[in-house]
Amino acid sequence: MNKAIEFAIRSHLHLAIFSFVYVSGLYKAEVHSTYYALMFAFGILSIYNFHRLWKLGRGDLPDLVLKWLEINKYSISILSVCSILCTVYLYVNYFSKNYLLHLLCAACILICILYVYRIRRYSLREIPYLKIFLVLGIWYFLLHIMPYILFDSLIFPIEGLILLFAILIPSDMKDIDYDPKEMKTIPQLIGTSNSLKLMRVLSLIGISYTLIMHNEPMLPWLISFSYMFVSTFFYSRTNKDYYFVWIDTCFLIVGIALFYF
Repeated sequence: MNKAIEFAIRSHLHLAIFSFVYVSGLYKAEVHSTYYALMFAFGILSIYNFHRLWKLGRGDLPDLVLKWLEINKYSISILSVCSILCTVYLYVNYFSKNYLLHLLCAACILICILYVYRIRRYSLREIPYLKIFLVLGIWYFLLHIMPYILFDSLIFPIEGLILLFAILIPSDMKDIDYDPKEMKTIPQLIGTSNSLKLMRVLSLIGISYTLIMHNEPMLPWLISFSYMFVSTFFYSRTNKDYYFVWIDTCFLIVGIALFYF
């Protein structure tokens, strides 16, 4: 694989870009939507890479990722620090006027720290059944609840929830051989094949909900859910370690389409 592409994927740069486009599309009518999308993207780069660096120190990474991170430790450290500084700057300058928001964001930060920091036996991510719901909760708060508090605008909350839940499943699929069995993630509980079937069901639920509710614009969601549904049939033909990138593209599809429809 091209080293630049590998760096973009392993540093979560691709996810930050896709999410920036997604958030920008969702809240394109809001004055500060670009700043919020940037804050969200930089937050992804900072938190996800700090998590990686923390797990590197503990040796708690798959061998392939561990070797890559050891080689790129310096650049990932710079990316993490610069990203957190940008996140804080954007938050303080544009979104720091609500005390309830301060409290909720502080809770999110604490959860993100405890997600990888072990107290006694477990970090939060290692508590059975909890991992995907923690990530789902944090992402949903940042994608829908926090913008509602800031912009007084709750946009596509159900479609967004279905899409987000489905997108998170492949991340656990790629870690199925590395996560401790005690974590009991969805792929560990039902297997890879049934996880793909669950994604198909979620895609069909998303398509059905969009058609029944007839929320405008519909087409971005229909395209994204249809793309996800079809993608599940190509899992065996892709590099399984990078399949999640193809599913993350659903964010990009919705974001771009929302600018045109």
